[in-house]
Amino acid sequence: MAELPVWTERLVVRRFAVGDVAAFAAYRSDPEVARYQSWEAPVSEVDAARLVAGFAAAEEGAPGWFQYAVERDGVLIGDIGICLHDNRMQAGLGFTVARPYQGQGYGTEAVRCVLDRVFGTGVRRVSADCDARNTASAKLLDRLGFRREGRRVQHTWAKGEWTDDLLFGLLAGDRPSRADEPAIYACRPNVVVRDLSASLRFYRDLLGFQVGWRWSDPAGRFLAEDDPDEPGTALVFRDRAHLILTQVAGAHPTRLHLDVNTTAQLDDLFDQWSRRGATIAEPPSVRPWGMYEMRLHDPDGTVLRISAHPN
Repeated sequence: MAELPVWTERLVVRRFAVGDVAAFAAYRSDPEVARYQSWEAPVSEVDAARLVAGFAAAEEGAPGWFQYAVERDGVLIGDIGICLHDNRMQAGLGFTVARPYQGQGYGTEAVRCVLDRVFGTGVRRVSADCDARNTASAKLLDRLGFRREGRRVQHTWAKGEWTDDLLFGLLAGDRPSRADEPAIYACRPNVVVRDLSASLRFYRDLLGFQVGWRWSDPAGRFLAEDDPDEPGTALVFRDRAHLILTQVAGAHPTRLHLDVNTTAQLDDLFDQWSRRGATIAEPPSVRPWGMYEMRLHDPDGTVLRISAHPN
């Protein structure tokens, strides 16, 4: 599984961090947000800090709950929980979106991103349930292809009343096609730097970027075998700007990373571009860092890496 964070068209899906406590406490304290959820509002900052610390320390892909933070333009706007069964083949789903960001498709976008990751690990089934009066959540699950599997009448005692539960399930093989979505949805320039540590300090400490990940394993380099040695690669982001920084000795051509929704779309691009005469330096394959990628060069030597999460 590729490292977090993950970028969708408008969002960043990432781990929780200490700096999320205030925003997390704020939206979870909103009575309208908490209305059909299991917790009681308000949520104190002490309780929020305890929860966020647990989220940040959890291991993604381990049995039990893992909570993803959902960010829009540098602001925490919600969270998505996945509860992986001990057999690692089925999971439960929960999600929350802050009220100012509801009704704009952010929940659907973020949950789809998380489902991509979960099903990409071999999970066969994801289940969800919601209060029968929570029509917004039910519609979100409908949009993502979940099947309505039943209604448990007066099954849950919550906040002083008995409530009906709607039951949903989604099998990996039943996910709706995304062939009608645009293939390339983001471009991340790769900036060649002399000193990766100094560049990270500049972007993080002076410009306020966050560090998404660092990669130093020679077996998983983003360069080709005949490229210069690469002591390290990192991704930094702020708002909707994402830069990959790569430390390389000497001159090196510009590189761009183009993100594609699905492996099928990437294969289609490979077929199209090959037929039109483009020289593909590296055909599509799963790389050591978990991405399905191909590599080609433009006439000036710019390196294009086209990437999709394996699905």
